[in-house]
Amino acid sequence: MYPPKNFDIGWPDLAYGMAACGREGDADRWAAAVERRFAEGGGRAPGGVQAPDAVRATDGTDPLPAGEGGPAPCLSTLSVRSALDLALTAASLPPGSEVLMSAVTIPDMWRIVTAHGLVPVPVDLDAGTLLPTAEQWAAAATERTRAVVVAHLFGTRAPLDPPAELAARHGWLLIEDCAQAYSGPGFRGSPKADLSLFSFGPLKTATALGGAVAVVRNPGLLAAMRALHREWPVQTRGAQARRVAKYALLALLTTRPVYTGLVTATGVLGHDHASGLQNTVGAFAGTELMPAIRQRPGPALLDLLDRRLRAPDTARAVSERAEVARRLVARLPDPSLVYGAAAPVHTYWLCAVPTPDPEATTARLRSAGFDAARPTSLGAVPAPPDRPQGARTAAHLVRHAVCLPLRPTMSDRTLDRMAAVLDPEDWGTPR
Repeated sequence: MYPPKNFDIGWPDLAYGMAACGREGDADRWAAAVERRFAEGGGRAPGGVQAPDAVRATDGTDPLPAGEGGPAPCLSTLSVRSALDLALTAASLPPGSEVLMSAVTIPDMWRIVTAHGLVPVPVDLDAGTLLPTAEQWAAAATERTRAVVVAHLFGTRAPLDPPAELAARHGWLLIEDCAQAYSGPGFRGSPKADLSLFSFGPLKTATALGGAVAVVRNPGLLAAMRALHREWPVQTRGAQARRVAKYALLALLTTRPVYTGLVTATGVLGHDHASGLQNTVGAFAGTELMPAIRQRPGPALLDLLDRRLRAPDTARAVSERAEVARRLVARLPDPSLVYGAAAPVHTYWLCAVPTPDPEATTARLRSAGFDAARPTSLGAVPAPPDRPQGARTAAHLVRHAVCLPLRPTMSDRTLDRMAAVLDPEDWGTPR
């Protein structure tokens, strides 16, 4: 049985992460190292050979100034949620201000917006790019709009020109959520965003089992976020040790042979193995949100994150992942219906397809040895009471998407078998 998704971390990194929990370290020093490393594209350790004046992404998206020994234009945080919380606090938007949000994201993101006394407003998606169109952004804006949060979903990326033009014209804060879009040192976000947020949480690419980096292009905003961040308590070594132990166990349970046995055993006992695992993999599962995110990452987490940013093969692994996804998509009844099929960049962090009956589809896939999953961590941003609910595509995605399990080692025969399970008569639904 192929698990829905593997943890993108190996046993040497897990062992290193546990060993880091036993070492003394200074959180500020490690934070500065991670921030410099991210700005410099994962090269040599800070304090070594100086970086060039600007670090240019391989796709030309965002050169980050490295400076002459000064701080990097980045902030390392416990999570993307923490970075969003800091940004909204530092921006000090008037209470009741509206925040336009691309209409599918993790529920914690709009909960944080609401916790700041702001009003999240969903802007529906185009299923091809997984971002709103220029017309949809413009139609959602009002005189109360003060910020925009754009989430790149499933490994897709598309230009931010429409919301960026509106934000520049009206002076709004533009936040880019790249939690699902990290692809290695070649991408540091759009230079048109005030903030680009990158996650290294448990299920993310190049995971450090936690941690995030915010690229903050407004020096004043970055300084205010740093000042606020310094007031937060530092994550304890014990908390990080428990986190590493938890995900080491989950990594073992989701190796293919062990997972096959787990699925068989839970089926005999009449339990739902999928829901049990999905309820445990979230970085903040079972905790009270705001206190949990208002911590600084500890030195053990930052040490592991620094190691993961130094990994030389992240871009290659992402390329291999995307290639096997493209091979599968080419076998599907209608490749154009795959979510994000029209995005300029799709690295297939998830390969999600629409089906009219997701439960029946996942059951058929599991019977064939492919444990597909629903994107249960995502939700459709609820519309405020005084606005009509117009996010039809977002609601459809949340109700009907199924994420197909993919591994770079899958043979053509395996991909043929998975594609055959997706009955052409059931393929796709109106969106």
